[in-house]
Amino acid sequence: MVKHLTGESALAFLLVHDPEEAQHLGLLIPLKSKHAGQEVDFELVSDFQAYLTVKTTSEDPLEQDITVKVSDIELDFKHTGGFDYPNEFPYPLLDCDHVEGTLYTIGEPPTAGGSFFNAQQFPQYPPVPGKVQGNSLAGRVLIDFWDGERITGVFKTNEENFVSGGTGEWLERE
Repeated sequence: MVKHLTGESALAFLLVHDPEEAQHLGLLIPLKSKHAGQEVDFELVSDFQAYLTVKTTSEDPLEQDITVKVSDIELDFKHTGGFDYPNEFPYPLLDCDHVEGTLYTIGEPPTAGGSFFNAQQFPQYPPVPGKVQGNSLAGRVLIDFWDGERITGVFKTNEENFVSGGTGEWLERE
């Protein structure tokens, strides 16, 4: 039996995985685009096509302009300047221009106003001998958005992010 994740559980799952990967676990991310025009009795996760642009304006101290432009709504996320808690050895997002991705939100799109965020970029996968390299040229970027009380959205680029999964068992030590 397939179980629908709650909106917040779905956003937490999407921080690491793609919606399709939930099916392997018997879970369903209730995406609004998959239920258009349907009456449902569960919380939907809106999925908007969005584009990421990053421009480094200073390396020391690290400052960047980060923009997530959402296609279907008249709202963009913008960060300009430094960061509240950079790592001692910051690994910034790589500069990019209009990289396609998806913004996931619970129910409705975000409203205008302030937002906390965390941004990270996974390293590029090395080529596998004999295999065609996917679109993971720079590694997937994830940005999660917060309102001070809860996660409100997840943006991720469409770069490849490979997952292996199966079953295991927690065992008591002898």
